[in-house]
Amino acid sequence: MEQTYAIELKNITKRFGKIVANDGINLKVKRGEILSLLGENGSGKTTLMNMISGIYFPDEGRILVDGKAVSIRSPKDSFDLGIGMIHQHFKLIDVMTAAENIILGLKGNAVLDMKKVHKDIQELVDRYGFDLDPAQKVYTMSVSQKQTVEIVKMLYRGANILILDEPTNGLDPVGIEELRELIRSFPAKGITVILSSHILSEVQQIADHVGIIAGGV
Repeated sequence: MEQTYAIELKNITKRFGKIVANDGINLKVKRGEILSLLGENGSGKTTLMNMISGIYFPDEGRILVDGKAVSIRSPKDSFDLGIGMIHQHFKLIDVMTAAENIILGLKGNAVLDMKKVHKDIQELVDRYGFDLDPAQKVYTMSVSQKQTVEIVKMLYRGANILILDEPTNGLDPVGIEELRELIRSFPAKGITVILSSHILSEVQQIADHVGIIAGGV
């Protein structure tokens, strides 16, 4: 029986004018797997991840999710497919709380039941073992805590495939180790992880498999 993958990229190419950022890339990620995409800064890793998350659209090639060809033209499309990306530069509003950032942009009733929102987020935090207070203001948080908010935001929206772009950037050694332990725990909870990094020693301690990208290929 043919293997079905959580994410499969077939001959993905992306150009920006005369610059070829990704050239015919093929990639397969199994369900419950931690795959690291390793490459130097400027190698095309982020561009590739941005196509899976709907920020860019490939000029050529196909993206398959669970064996089905999909068209991902916006982050909403990726959310609908259970894909969430945590960017290297966080997309949070500092004066808002963790909970407010997590639900920001979601469609719903005109009047939100914030008590229920806090309860739902706390249940998610407890399930995954996050160290996060939903009522804490973002501007009082460490880099590690802000990253946790971004991860919880994706999980709250139903993501079961997480893309992390250079996730250890800005973390201290303690934060890096905590992140490693967190990522290692995801497969057992049904979460597939694609991790983009340029540091070999980091991915060796986390990933089940490593894909190498250089010069967009």
